[in-house]
Amino acid sequence: MKETRAAKKRRLIKLIHVAKGQLMLADGDYRALLANASCGKTSSTKLSVDELETVLRRLKARGFVVTTKAQAAGGQADIPVHDNNAQVAMIRSLWLELHRLGAVRDPSERALAKFVQRHTGIAYQGWLGIDNASKIIEHLKKWRNRVRL
Repeated sequence: MKETRAAKKRRLIKLIHVAKGQLMLADGDYRALLANASCGKTSSTKLSVDELETVLRRLKARGFVVTTKAQAAGGQADIPVHDNNAQVAMIRSLWLELHRLGAVRDPSERALAKFVQRHTGIAYQGWLGIDNASKIIEHLKKWRNRVRL
């Protein structure tokens, strides 16, 4: 049975709100994303289906991964992001950029934490000192440069 336009709109709005939560977007960033995709509209209910699809594509480019209920039930929950540290934000940004470039399969915080632990022996990037964080940033930058070539 074909999905009606109204049902598709409701599904997209739900998915966008899930993405907002997964990416831990601040309300201002979320509203700016909506406004950029829709010529000024700041509520997802006011957007057309095409505009909602544009928003969803942009959220996927930022690292949102759509999972089914079965995939979510079988896997572990992702690590929540609460750090305001500039170096940790840079590490996360480089990680998501590598995902967009296709070098990283899993953009989740859990995968990033495993990567950081392999390279530093520290289980969570929020606990990195300045030296270790700088080493991870430089490693990710070099990886990004290799991928871009």
